[in-house]
Amino acid sequence: MAKSAHPERTPEQLLAEARTTTAGWPEAKVTAEGIRRSLRTSPANARMLRDALIAERGGAKGAA
Repeated sequence: MAKSAHPERTPEQLLAEARTTTAGWPEAKVTAEGIRRSLRTSPANARMLRDALIAERGGAKGAA
């Protein structure tokens, strides 16, 4: 079985990368799909990151 060319990132590393990547994004554009594509991560990780970023920004948007 072939290994991925990219090392696995920890949740802390993903969150730090997501903060940097989405810093200029309006809250309405902070979606799991946008994060998934930008960071090239799994849908589950992207949803977790979206929820964390929305919570940090003080958004009232509920989990989808």
